[in-house]
Amino acid sequence: MGYSIHSHKEIKMEKQTRLSTGKKHSQDWSKYNLAKTNEKRLFYELLYELVNVIEEPKHKLGRPPVPLRDLIFCGGLKLYSNYSGRKAVSDYRFALEAGWISRSPHFNTLKDFMNCEAVYDLLKRLLTITAMPLRTLENHYSLDSSGFGTYTKERWNRVKWGKNFKHKDYLKGHILIGTKTNIICNVEITPGNFNDAAQAPKLIMEADSNFKMQEFSADKAYGSQMIYRVLESLKVTPYIPFKINSITNKGKPMLWKKMFKIFKENREEFDEHYHQRSNVETVFAMIKRRLGEHLLSKNYYSQRNELLLKMISHNICCLIQESYERGVEIDFRDVSVKYTERKVPKEFIIRDASKVQNRED
Repeated sequence: MGYSIHSHKEIKMEKQTRLSTGKKHSQDWSKYNLAKTNEKRLFYELLYELVNVIEEPKHKLGRPPVPLRDLIFCGGLKLYSNYSGRKAVSDYRFALEAGWISRSPHFNTLKDFMNCEAVYDLLKRLLTITAMPLRTLENHYSLDSSGFGTYTKERWNRVKWGKNFKHKDYLKGHILIGTKTNIICNVEITPGNFNDAAQAPKLIMEADSNFKMQEFSADKAYGSQMIYRVLESLKVTPYIPFKINSITNKGKPMLWKKMFKIFKENREEFDEHYHQRSNVETVFAMIKRRLGEHLLSKNYYSQRNELLLKMISHNICCLIQESYERGVEIDFRDVSVKYTERKVPKEFIIRDASKVQNRED
């Protein structure tokens, strides 16, 4: 049965008065106001619906652990409130009283859970599930990356030049989004020195199993032949601008040659599709303004999981917005059944971020 925000039996939605100003706006402000004024309550509800798709592992001996559902719910709540682990404990207790969780975890328990390497794959699956209710609205997808600062310091000068100066380290979030709703469909979190184009084939192939990709846009950094071959095999039309020194030759993929001709002969039409890529910058700005651009965790695995939870929180907020503006029905249980995990061949995984060892100061 679908989860409809507008039919919730316990809460009656207040009516918003729309003032007539004589101006036409692309934004329906009455629906926007309803989405934002109800966002915090609905965030609890949708996060609860999301964690309920998780199957709890069986436990036979010893003291029963805190359920995975409770840990992820509390982690999402902590990231949404942008509090530290200790400050968020009061929110966990309120959630326990409200029935959202069965146990309120100690802040160190949640910290240890977030520092587990295996949590990353589970959170990636949940992120894709949060995007799937909007897949019928999307046909154009875009990819880019941005850095998120950390409070750890990497001795890069010592590693490269033998000097003892330090500089702050950062992680890079590579996201594939739907340009109409700004929903994040797939993500890969890597150290800051990882190449952007190296992560693209894996992101595109994984997303294609759950989303119908028709068009794809990205900047010049993603103009590699491997990416064109992947998109050609998936029958996706790419809009990636070409460099000044780009030339056609026999070794280029057919799709590369086709788009190079459009780029040269019909630049206006090409740019109209390409400039939808700017929505990726909008998504990064939304995440950093709403949830913070710095990661509070100290270790590599926990930093990756923390950033993933921020992106899941962003997706839930997008779902709330689209439920009011387009009447989207959200049923995580239904889309989780339709979720397909695609095994990407090793030749398309050039540099795997999961192989990086955990780093501690």
